[in-house]
Amino acid sequence: MVKIGINGFGRVGRLLVRIALEQCGKGTAGSDLPIVSIVNDPNLSPQCMGYLFKQDTFYGTFKKDIVELDNCILVDGQRIEAVQETDLTKIPWNKHCPVEYIVDTTGEHTTCRSASMHLRDGIKAAIVTGNSDIPIFIMGVNHTCYKPDMKTVSVSSPSMNCLTAMLRVVHENFKVERAMATAIHPISNSDKILDDITGSVCRESRSAIINFMPVRSAAPGRYVSRVMPELEGKVESTAVKIPVPCIGAVDLTVMLGKEITYDLVGAKIKEAADCYMKGVIRYSAEDLASSDIIGDPHSCVFDAKAGVGLQKNIVNLFSWYDAEYAFAHRLYDMVKYIASREVCVK
Repeated sequence: MVKIGINGFGRVGRLLVRIALEQCGKGTAGSDLPIVSIVNDPNLSPQCMGYLFKQDTFYGTFKKDIVELDNCILVDGQRIEAVQETDLTKIPWNKHCPVEYIVDTTGEHTTCRSASMHLRDGIKAAIVTGNSDIPIFIMGVNHTCYKPDMKTVSVSSPSMNCLTAMLRVVHENFKVERAMATAIHPISNSDKILDDITGSVCRESRSAIINFMPVRSAAPGRYVSRVMPELEGKVESTAVKIPVPCIGAVDLTVMLGKEITYDLVGAKIKEAADCYMKGVIRYSAEDLASSDIIGDPHSCVFDAKAGVGLQKNIVNLFSWYDAEYAFAHRLYDMVKYIASREVCVK
């Protein structure tokens, strides 16, 4: 087993543990699947960790037995150490058992300097969320560019995973000349329930549960060239926060290098979803609504009925994503991929 530690036991962190346990249950004896050995969250006691892990409003009750002890939780008999440390340099990742990889789901440690604080006591790599100066790798898009000597990597954000998955397929088949994306973000625990004081952007201090609003800082387009350098200067984006939990979407309009039809673009996306982007993209011709996407593990659920052909070389494409469950799956996949590359090098 590949043993990992998680910093941050929020919604994505808890789902990551669920996924790891589910995958280990499906695996064969001796298989190198990630398994969570320790969780750090200074805001949660082991009792709260166990309760929030078991009960989830959107993803349902975890069916296996959970026991909360003084310094750990037992999930279906598997021991997960529970730590409440605020200083990254003092988290005892290897106090009880050797941990190889750290997954930081807080979204706070997005710089190389900050993420590197996890790299001690034999930790091989730290995988973080968010965008900064850390190399970004997105499963199905550029993850094969990862090199084993890279010690801090990012899986970016849910909207970036959705957007770049779509861009990869469209660009490889039709050549993207220009693109404009609107990322539609669900609410999260960092948003305001009621109007309150926040940072420098005044409207982000407004209630997120009864308003929707532009959020420029969350627009993913400026990071696309970090993942797909060939699209440097060709992709712009905006973002909107909506009062819907868990599920987001990307509305993408692209100008292509050749004349096409919307149906042809859809056919190529379906082909990719069934082949080289399987598990990353799902093609759907159903009449979907946001709640239909809850619990979908794909980075990008292409909604064939929601898009349209605008001109001979311009199409509008619409895709959904589960910002929590699908993103947790990509974190799990990235850990598994990094560990497999380590084995290959040996």
